[in-house]
Amino acid sequence: MATKLSRFKVYNFRSIEESDWIETADNSCLVGTNEAGKTNLLIALWKLNPANKEPIVPLDDFPRHLYSEYKAGNHKEDIFISADFILEDSFSEEIAKRLKCDQEQVKCVLVERKYKGEHVISFPYSQIDEYPVSVLQDLYSKFQTDLTGNEVFTKEPKELQDKITSFLSEQVNKFPSDTFSKDLVVSLKDEAIAFAEKNFGKKQNLPNFFSRNLLKHLIKMKDAFDGKPVQSTEEVDKMILEEIPKFVYYSDYGNLDSEIYLPRVIEDFGREDLSESARAKARTLDVLFKYVNLSPKEIYELGNESKTIIKKLNHQGAVVSTEEKELSEEEIRDWADKKRERGILLRSAATQLTQRFRKWWLQGDYIFDFQADGRHFRINVSDSLRPEPIELEGRSRGLQWFFSFFLVFLVETKEGHTNTILLLDEPGLSLHPIAQYDLAKFFRKLSEDNQLIYTSHSPFLVDMDNLANVKAVYIDSDNGRTRVSSNLRYNEVDAEKSIFPVHAALGLTVSDTLLLGCLPVLVEGVSDQIYLSVIKRYLIGKGFLNYSKEIVFIPTGGVKGMGPVTKLVTSRDDQLPYVLLDSDNVGKGYKKSLLTGRYLDEKERVLEVADYLGDKEYEIEDLLPADAIIEIIDRQYRPDEYFEDFYTKDEPIVDQIEAWAKKNGVQLEDGWKVDVARMYLNRFDKLMENIPKEMEDKWKEIFDKLIS
Repeated sequence: MATKLSRFKVYNFRSIEESDWIETADNSCLVGTNEAGKTNLLIALWKLNPANKEPIVPLDDFPRHLYSEYKAGNHKEDIFISADFILEDSFSEEIAKRLKCDQEQVKCVLVERKYKGEHVISFPYSQIDEYPVSVLQDLYSKFQTDLTGNEVFTKEPKELQDKITSFLSEQVNKFPSDTFSKDLVVSLKDEAIAFAEKNFGKKQNLPNFFSRNLLKHLIKMKDAFDGKPVQSTEEVDKMILEEIPKFVYYSDYGNLDSEIYLPRVIEDFGREDLSESARAKARTLDVLFKYVNLSPKEIYELGNESKTIIKKLNHQGAVVSTEEKELSEEEIRDWADKKRERGILLRSAATQLTQRFRKWWLQGDYIFDFQADGRHFRINVSDSLRPEPIELEGRSRGLQWFFSFFLVFLVETKEGHTNTILLLDEPGLSLHPIAQYDLAKFFRKLSEDNQLIYTSHSPFLVDMDNLANVKAVYIDSDNGRTRVSSNLRYNEVDAEKSIFPVHAALGLTVSDTLLLGCLPVLVEGVSDQIYLSVIKRYLIGKGFLNYSKEIVFIPTGGVKGMGPVTKLVTSRDDQLPYVLLDSDNVGKGYKKSLLTGRYLDEKERVLEVADYLGDKEYEIEDLLPADAIIEIIDRQYRPDEYFEDFYTKDEPIVDQIEAWAKKNGVQLEDGWKVDVARMYLNRFDKLMENIPKEMEDKWKEIFDKLIS
């Protein structure tokens, strides 16, 4: 696993006073109205570690209404962006060795940046609540292997060897089945010290071996449980800054024009006072010329028959000075060779670009052509339907956007496509809806190698299969702050306009089920959709679910939303969709109304969770392994009493979580169930490793019913 961005937070940056912590996945989407702060969130994150060395400009970036205090208040020391990164395993292991701490303490690093450009690296999450038992198993297995193969052990009498082997076996037998806490580590450490004192006498090699290879690691674990602070070093800070991903940001401002005036480009490349939009355009031009392996100055000079000293222009574009000189015969021949080389380079670059572009763009086969003529550089495009070359500007704005983004991504990531996070501001806004659908699919593929965060208010770019990682960005009417929420339910007053794209996307998804012959299943909420999609993914992966149609779980925003959605889904034929309800009081009440009304003749299509678990107020969460949800709850909320100690087996888990939270003063925000479901989805591979056969059979029973 590569180093990944886990979450980020923005402070006093442009319109944002202080954002919420924004959790990120492989593919995250921020939806919201204009002026909600989506763009500023991305720009702040970009400037944490930009791939193109984008500068921090306090005049643009510090909140305008506070700028008078910037210098007087020494605000250049202010942190404007904080981000948590989960480090790659081998790298965190190396960091732990250098900082002489346990690896678990440095798996997550906090990277921040000040307005003056300085980075701040820290490890604030050094307190570990629990470890997976595999950590102890690996430690003892390695220790025993190293010990029995070392002469400090082999040269000892067999009686002592047997004592040591027996003692280690006794310790291993004390390991729990899943996770362990501080008490076990302290007990193992004290027992090992006592054993050494009792059995090793005045020996030195054996105690030293135990100390270096076993006790040292147990002590580090104890320190982690105690939350012993981990102090970074200058060397480690440098290593981390080299390891964390770089950010590539792109917006419409950087779209290329078809005809580029070279003297202006050369002048802009030498200026440091460009506006943000001009800087974005210059950046895209820079990657274009890097791609063709020629500088604009070379192209300009090679396009003239006389030796020309480049014209100097003032800010209004007027010529200030110029000088030309006739060339000798030898210089002319040399010039001709260089121009020929330039032509070959441009044709070669255009051919390579055309081939690579076809792998990305699904809306047609385009052929690109680069032309340089005197002071101008032109980009022409043709295709099979229109074989004559046309200027890029003569094509759609959607093609201009995608072509420009493609170049920036290709060059700034150096075609490695790894260790880079893409930040896209309103991507594909000018694309046709079908092309936006294709772009959303492309994002899904792109995020397999690069984390992706994009903003949108287009329903065509809201991926309903990735709804767990869609966030609503809106302005809190009480304090004017930019808020970010995973709660996409209808009862968020301030967020309602922001999440309109999600509601619209829901309608489009329903339309898809009609047009494409999918199997729609109505569920109450987003968390239900996530969990059932996870189960579907598991069954498909195990080969238990082979079905020609796509099974689409449609969240309706509670039972009140099911009526309208049912009408949408049944508009092409008379067959009603399946409904899967929670078995709480609301779900049971709605089931009764369905069975005596709309579903009177199709009662078998109304399902509830209790049909598969027993007659209690079970919800969709009870279909999942309780241990996995318990682990997420105890990681997310940390009062004095662990939920694991509060939980009663086989009782409805949602009711227990709410009761535990009330008892311990834990504030469960609206949408907490969606947050937990999203965390479950993002840890799918780990949490779905050892599913009990009994639970697996229940899942198969539910899906067999749906496709019967």
